[in-house]
Amino acid sequence: MKITKHARALLCTAGLLAVSLLAACGGGGDQGRDPILGQPAAALVSVAVTPANATVLTTETRQFTATATYADGTSRDVTSTSAWLSASPGIAGVSAANGLATGMTAGSAAITATFSSKTGAATLVVTAPVPPPPPTLSSIAITPATASIMVGSTQQFIAIGTYSDKSTAIITNSVTWNSATNANGTIAASGMASGVAAGTTAISASSSGQTASAVLTVTAVPVVPPVVPPVVPPVVPPVVPPVVPPVVPPVVPPVVPPVVPPVVPPAADISLGRASSFAVLAGTSITNNSGGTTLVTGDVGAPSQTTAPTQSAGYANYSSGAILAGALEDLQVAVTSANSQTCTVSSASGVDLGGLVLTPGVYCYAGAISITGTLTLNGPGVYIFRTASTLNSTANAIVALTGGASDGSLYWIPAGPTTLGANGVFKGSILSQSAAITVGDNTSLLSGRALSGAAVTLRNNKISK
Repeated sequence: MKITKHARALLCTAGLLAVSLLAACGGGGDQGRDPILGQPAAALVSVAVTPANATVLTTETRQFTATATYADGTSRDVTSTSAWLSASPGIAGVSAANGLATGMTAGSAAITATFSSKTGAATLVVTAPVPPPPPTLSSIAITPATASIMVGSTQQFIAIGTYSDKSTAIITNSVTWNSATNANGTIAASGMASGVAAGTTAISASSSGQTASAVLTVTAVPVVPPVVPPVVPPVVPPVVPPVVPPVVPPVVPPVVPPVVPPVVPPAADISLGRASSFAVLAGTSITNNSGGTTLVTGDVGAPSQTTAPTQSAGYANYSSGAILAGALEDLQVAVTSANSQTCTVSSASGVDLGGLVLTPGVYCYAGAISITGTLTLNGPGVYIFRTASTLNSTANAIVALTGGASDGSLYWIPAGPTTLGANGVFKGSILSQSAAITVGDNTSLLSGRALSGAAVTLRNNKISK
């Protein structure tokens, strides 16, 4: 076979080209050369991290990007193939695989990306979030808005603040109290007003530029006149002469009209309103012994509680808010209602009710009420016991109900402090506008309540409303 000179030259050229292609594509060859032309690839010049400067809050994240630039002017994204590092991981951390940084604490951290021995850097500033401003006092309300007491008595006022975030709180001890007419009534820093002389004074509470007012009326102590029985003259028989019996007409004694005692209406039941769900309620504080056995069946409420009492299931404990404020306001209304009822029995002195058997009515005493032994209440109806002084019971004292008497219609209204002796069984609701209530150790207040505008002290008690 003859091959021409030109055909031979063409075959040689094709062979050289095939050899070059095989050398370029063969495994294990020069990895730094262009796969087609066989020339070296462009050299890596630099790695840049963007953004160069960034700011985040703590717990927020920021994505950084790494870009490689080559000697021939080309560039490409090498974020996922770079090694990422934070110079201050306590301030900002960064994912080593993808450049996602997270703010940890306030400060500044350098973020770097390394690719093929080239490193780029950026700065991440971490700032702490600014907390919202605290709520400000918007208004003040005083409860009760109006009150009436006798000279020498006291009245607890309660200040309730409403804030810019619509929350409410009892601020009685943090406002400035003032009486417009101290000659009629004064008021202490605790909100306790005292009657000085008959008249009216405006009571105000101020704080943070907000002011509220209430009206206090002081009345004179009533004088209870003694009960004087009517004088009935004796019937004098006529004098008969001893000698001559005269004709004596029949003697007709004078007609004496019967003495009709004034009609006293029966006692009316007292509405407790929003305070009816509470078994223990205090306008200032509740103190209970730690680790004791106190159990309360009913709601509990007070702005300050030292060892909150244990409650039966289904009842709540309130230390602030509208429910507590409403209950304290309705307690004041209930005491005012009880004090307005006509007395069935009225005495200018005190009394020991121990050993007595009493029927329904309103029993009013200027002195202290004491219970020694057993007091028996007999018959259905409302029982109200009022005292301008203190209410006390001795150890082991008992209030017994017979003949249909109900503890739900039994109320004790002391103007002064109440102290129940240890190991007693007391019944009925104790309603105190402004004086403290102390329940003795292991004393039960069955089907009753301890509600005070001031303080309540408990110790190993069983109280059920």
